[in-house]
Amino acid sequence: MVRKVTKRKLSKNMVPKNPWFRKGKGNSESSWGFRPINCKGWIALILLVGVNVFAAQYFNLNELVIDNWLKFVVVFLLSVAVFILIAKRKTRGLKSDI
Repeated sequence: MVRKVTKRKLSKNMVPKNPWFRKGKGNSESSWGFRPINCKGWIALILLVGVNVFAAQYFNLNELVIDNWLKFVVVFLLSVAVFILIAKRKTRGLKSDI
């Protein structure tokens, strides 16, 4: 049995009402982007950088202690993951594949 694949139209609940980000010009394959288009997007991007700068200072990365570096890497990866989830949810024209 062959199933016919059709393109779904974007319904109103699939497109964010007030998007924070937009896709880049060369980013046609991906369904999200991180180019801010309003103040909330800029705040999220600045907050991401601020959290990582604070974590670098807090864990004293100037000292060559592997424990401090591992803690920083965990904070860095978690903050980037949260930012990507927010960006996917708040990108203009996001298609939901659920």
